[in-house]
Amino acid sequence: MKLAKSLKDWSQGLSRRETIIITVATSLIVITSVMLSLEPIWRDHHQLKVSFAAREEDLNWLNEQSKSVSKLGNDCAGRTIKNGSDREILNLILRRNQLRPKVNKEDRGSYFLEFEVDDSNKVLKMISHLACEQFALETLLIDSLQNDENFARYVAKIELSRVR
Repeated sequence: MKLAKSLKDWSQGLSRRETIIITVATSLIVITSVMLSLEPIWRDHHQLKVSFAAREEDLNWLNEQSKSVSKLGNDCAGRTIKNGSDREILNLILRRNQLRPKVNKEDRGSYFLEFEVDDSNKVLKMISHLACEQFALETLLIDSLQNDENFARYVAKIELSRVR
């Protein structure tokens, strides 16, 4: 109570101009203090908002891709391994996937395939078929030849070896 009375007595001794300056300065100090305390919170909120948008976009993309991946389910169970040469089996798998290889060669137990597709998931499906026939994937390279809104074209280069 004494502090409030002494401040009141002190302020009565000030001119109108001094009172306005002190009031404005006090207001600015309060506003600046509030802004300085809220600025880190606002910055964190903004970063979280941007991160959330990116994560939501990733989630939507993953949901779209999960539909494609579920179609690639493992159908190897109960299959018998085909008899014949490795080249015959590779040609059969290529025909089954309706692919025409640009390169289909063998070198010291490794097989090299190169072909073009219009859907990169066809490459994954083919690799699944190769795995069912006991071919191990050594290297895989998928390059985009053409990619626009209406049409995409990819070239796949695969190196395989037969697992015995």
